[in-house]
Amino acid sequence: MPGPQLRRVTMLLVDEQPIAQLGVSLITRDSPRPCRLLWADSGSAAIETARRERPDLVLLDPSLGDVTLEAAVRRIGAVSPGSRIILFPAHVTPSIHEEAAQLGVHGLLGKDASTNQFLSTVEAVTRGERMLEDEQGDALRRAAAKLNCAPLTPREHEIIRRAARGESNAEIASAIFLAPTTVKSYVQSALGKLEARNRVEAVFKLAELRLL
Repeated sequence: MPGPQLRRVTMLLVDEQPIAQLGVSLITRDSPRPCRLLWADSGSAAIETARRERPDLVLLDPSLGDVTLEAAVRRIGAVSPGSRIILFPAHVTPSIHEEAAQLGVHGLLGKDASTNQFLSTVEAVTRGERMLEDEQGDALRRAAAKLNCAPLTPREHEIIRRAARGESNAEIASAIFLAPTTVKSYVQSALGKLEARNRVEAVFKLAELRLL
C-alpha cells in the first residue's frame, strides 16, 4: 500500500548560470517529494521573488554579483521569514562552512554533491533539520589520509560506487544526469587519486576503507 503523499515544496534557486537551473530541475524531477522550482539570476531578483512567492527553500549561490551574501541572507529572511536557506557553492570549503555557520543558514550543499546527497540534504532541511555538517566529506578525507592521497569528491565517490555495482559510464551518466564523457573524466580523476590502475582496483581500495 503506497505511503502518504509528501507535501509539495517550492524551491527558489538563486544562481547566475542557467545550467544550474537545468541540473537542479533534472534532479528534483524524480524526487519522492513534489517540487515547484523557481529561478532568480541575481540577489535582487531573489529578494523580490522571495517576497512575492514565499518559497519553502532557497538554494543560494554565495557568489552573487549585485549584493553581498550577508545582505542576501538577511533580506530574504526579512521578506520571507519561513524560507529555509541552503548555501549552494561550487565546492564546500572551510571558509564557506564557517560563513554558513555564522550566517545561521539552514544547510550547505556543494554543486559537486552526489544526487543522493543533494536530495537527502534538501529533504532534511525541508523537515526542519540543519545540515551544515560535511559528514561525507569528512569520511572521504579520513580515507584519503589513510591512503596518503588526495580525497575523492562526493561526485567521484558516487560514480565509483556505481561502477562497483557494474554500471557502465553510459548507465551512470543517465542515472545522475551527466554526459558520458564527464563521467569518464570523473572516473579517471578518481583512479589517479587512488593510484588505481583500473576500476576493479579502485573498488577494492574503497571496499577496504568501507566506503562502498
